[in-house]
Amino acid sequence: MNVFSFVLTAAVLLLVIIPTAVFAAAECSPAASNHVKATIDNKTLFSSCASVRRDVNSLLDVLKFPARDFLLFCRSPSCAKPVKSLVNSIPTDCLIAYHGSARNLSAEVSRLSHECAKVVKAADKTDEDYVYRYFLD
Repeated sequence: MNVFSFVLTAAVLLLVIIPTAVFAAAECSPAASNHVKATIDNKTLFSSCASVRRDVNSLLDVLKFPARDFLLFCRSPSCAKPVKSLVNSIPTDCLIAYHGSARNLSAEVSRLSHECAKVVKAADKTDEDYVYRYFLD
């Protein structure tokens, strides 16, 4: 019975994983790829949008910021708006050739957006706790 369960589980996993890999392997159109890469590589925008001057070559470099600068970036509307726009415009059903390999930039930018949301929420909660503790007691 254990061998049968194992084989059945393995078969189901293969049926789920293989079609996902096949469908995700298609490359995005050149027009979509160029737009996404141009936005991600807009180092002028992402190196200064939060009034914090950092050496940034790509939006993905923002994940390497120190915690304070990452929070400033995430809280800045001039940084957050292009990231949200990019999340909504990147095709999710294809890969983009970026820095020598086909990558799922949709997932990478979405991860950045989710990290920003998480950091901002935690900071807002800390700010709220501080106000309640020191000013409203």
